[in-house]
Amino acid sequence: MIKTRDKILLLLCTVAIALVGFLIFAYNGNGTKAYAATNSSALYTVKGRFESSTGAVVATDLKPENHFDITMQSTYPRGAGTLEYGATINWTYIKIKLNVKGRVKNLKFAITNADSNVDVFGNAISGNSSMDLYSGSLPDGEYVLTYTSTITEGRAEYRGFNYRFRFTVDTTAPTNELKADNQFINSGSQTTKTITYSAKDERFSRLYYKSPSASSFSSTTNSSYIVEATKNNSGTWSFYAVDSVGNKSETVKVHLDCVPPQMTIANGMSFGTTVGNAIKVTAADAISSAKLYVKFESEEWFSSGSSYTIPDTERNGRYYFYAEDGNGNRSETSWIVLSTEDPTGSLIKSESDNSMSFVWNNEYWSATLDGTNYAEGKIISNEGQHEIVLSNNAYKTKTYKFTIEHFYKMVSQIPSTCFENGVKKYECSQCGDTYEEIEYTGGHRYNVISTPSTCTESEHIVYQCSLCGDRYETEGNYPTGHNYVSTVTLEPTCTTEGQRLVKCENCGDEYTVTIAANGHNYEITDTTTSNGKTTRTYTCTVCGHSYKQELGDQYEEVTNYVEYLFEQYSPYMWWVLLAAAGVWSIVMGVFFAIAQKNEDKEKSKKMIINYAIGLVVIAVIVVACPYLIRGIAALVT
Repeated sequence: MIKTRDKILLLLCTVAIALVGFLIFAYNGNGTKAYAATNSSALYTVKGRFESSTGAVVATDLKPENHFDITMQSTYPRGAGTLEYGATINWTYIKIKLNVKGRVKNLKFAITNADSNVDVFGNAISGNSSMDLYSGSLPDGEYVLTYTSTITEGRAEYRGFNYRFRFTVDTTAPTNELKADNQFINSGSQTTKTITYSAKDERFSRLYYKSPSASSFSSTTNSSYIVEATKNNSGTWSFYAVDSVGNKSETVKVHLDCVPPQMTIANGMSFGTTVGNAIKVTAADAISSAKLYVKFESEEWFSSGSSYTIPDTERNGRYYFYAEDGNGNRSETSWIVLSTEDPTGSLIKSESDNSMSFVWNNEYWSATLDGTNYAEGKIISNEGQHEIVLSNNAYKTKTYKFTIEHFYKMVSQIPSTCFENGVKKYECSQCGDTYEEIEYTGGHRYNVISTPSTCTESEHIVYQCSLCGDRYETEGNYPTGHNYVSTVTLEPTCTTEGQRLVKCENCGDEYTVTIAANGHNYEITDTTTSNGKTTRTYTCTVCGHSYKQELGDQYEEVTNYVEYLFEQYSPYMWWVLLAAAGVWSIVMGVFFAIAQKNEDKEKSKKMIINYAIGLVVIAVIVVACPYLIRGIAALVT
């Protein structure tokens, strides 16, 4: 049971190994044209370079290539030949073989990495032999194959023949570099900028490119290629590069998009026209998605996806459109006018003549006058019948008919005077018909020129005839007089005068009036007593001026003044008394006489009593007056 299972496992492993081998074979055969799989005999002879020898001189026919071959076989050979010293190969698989043709012995071989000086292979062979010295892949780099041999001819032996073969392995394809305006981009990118493709390789040979319109690649020895960002260059560009040993880079592509989206209108409509049906606009782009933008007259733009429909019920007017693709390419702005309203206009007759004009209320409409284009508002003066056809420029029209009679203009005039009639002659500008109009005299036609009255002068009126110049003058309204208004220009103070400006509101006449100073308004602000003397402080409530006065000094001054008055009064006291008594006696005597005349005894008695009382009062007043004054002075002080 166990042996059977082992047999089954062994069979499965054999099948798996066979399958892997087949896949490797198929890959090498189909992917890169592996000629070695079908033509393994295509070998390249390695021609080394003689470096040194020891022993006897070797004849020409004794050179190593006359006695043995060193050959190299690739997985992908391009044919047989000789690999010269310093050759560069791009083989991913290498087989080095030895084929002895003459009598040699003591062959030694070595493959050394030239950069690191490390042996990759070393082997020595004794006797004649044919064998594989090395097989496998070598990393990119420079290598040196060295070999020494001893060649015998007859009984002679020659030693120390040293040979060297230097070669380079290069299996690395050139590197691609894509830029759009100096910014790196990846293969398959879309751009609106100038494209620069560059290939970098130590052994660069050619650059291949294919334009959008080309069916095959073109080439150049330049290591870079520039595609300008223009509409003509728009499309997919392909690039690759090869080096001198046949290594090919990957093919890279870039889509140059400098073509804006296309806008189309359904139902055969065209931009820049006026239509009366629904409008459907669609935007499309060959490389990227397109977005349509729409606006009505002076309103704001709005996006509507890739298409937009304006129904015939929408507002009449001009609609604007533009499209933008995903790469920022913008089309030109186009417009179309939707006009579905019934056209309506108005005929306007001139007030000064019989000419006509025609206007309408829509800037997108048009009109014809008698079959020719008509500009809105243009004056129509030709006499006769006319026809205006107003159109909304879609499919609706309206006709207006009217007639213009004679259109007369004055061609000459003899003006009338104050004493003779004038004549005006009129002529029709269309047919020449004329007529005259008599302008009868109306006498003088005075124009009145008035100079209004002022504050000081009367109104002056001049009457002058506009026809003959006759004139006369007269006076009208009297002077109005001044209308003065006063304004204080400088306020008075306690000690200084002020000023008042008096000015007429009508003529501006003016004069200045002086305002008297106000004087101080003192109040007692402080009272102090020191050493039996009282001092008062008096301060002005307006300007703040102040002074001090001792009360004792004031009382003495008043007392002295009163005594002075008393002394002056004393010599005349009796004279004053007699004079007052005399005057009183005369007055009372008059009233007593009147009472006696009226025989009014009671009143007479009262008069005598009043007379006596009056004399007493006069005496008291005269005598007591100085003392009364002195008392009042004492109270005041």
